[in-house]
Amino acid sequence: MKKVFMEEMSWQEIQDAKEQGADTVLICAASQEQHGPHMAENTDYVLGRAAYGEVAKRLGNALVAPVIRPGLSGHHMAFPGSLTLRPEIFRGIVEDYVDAYVKQGFKKILLGSSHGGNFAMMEELAGELDARYPGAAVSCVMSLQDFMDVCEESERMFRLPVGSCGGHACCFETSIMLYLVPESVDMNRAVCGYMGTGREEAAEKLLKNGMKGLSENGILGDSACADADMGKAFLELLCEKIYHRIREKTI
Repeated sequence: MKKVFMEEMSWQEIQDAKEQGADTVLICAASQEQHGPHMAENTDYVLGRAAYGEVAKRLGNALVAPVIRPGLSGHHMAFPGSLTLRPEIFRGIVEDYVDAYVKQGFKKILLGSSHGGNFAMMEELAGELDARYPGAAVSCVMSLQDFMDVCEESERMFRLPVGSCGGHACCFETSIMLYLVPESVDMNRAVCGYMGTGREEAAEKLLKNGMKGLSENGILGDSACADADMGKAFLELLCEKIYHRIREKTI
């Protein structure tokens, strides 16, 4: 298949892809929210689309649904421009996506996220929707812990200080954006943010008290050390993690 993004395909192309064996849909939930003083608010959309597009190509039997945004970003709302959905609205959107693709005959619906605040809901929905549609398999292919594991591995890969890839507007995300869309990053404003090493505790505080409770500039990690070469390697690492999680769940 030459194309994997359903939004760029005609219905006939999608039908042709199905007849050629495309029985799987990847659904990534992203966000529209602040990503520090240096980076565009569509960061999670760009990263999610790139990662899940590459994974679909590797799988060979998958298409990518339009990336969902906004997401669940209540913890970022103290920053101008950020958007969030009510949980029931977000839930309904995901349910409608899955319902549409199951009714169109797709056999595997894989839920993922490129935004930390969406992971828990996506995992919860995967279990509910898998039970609701016995004729199809619905599963969640990434967890927040999986994403944080990728960030930690990224630090080790380049011997970065612990906490540099903190998971939000950090060296990891900034580097990938420099690789994919450098015009969306202003490195003159790239600075260090929260560098605490207790990632699980930090994530708890973030979701409970909001980003301002941890980082005044909206960064978890260090964006100043980012570069495009690292971004290419980081994106590959993320794609590998997603791909292997899918293979584990679908074989």
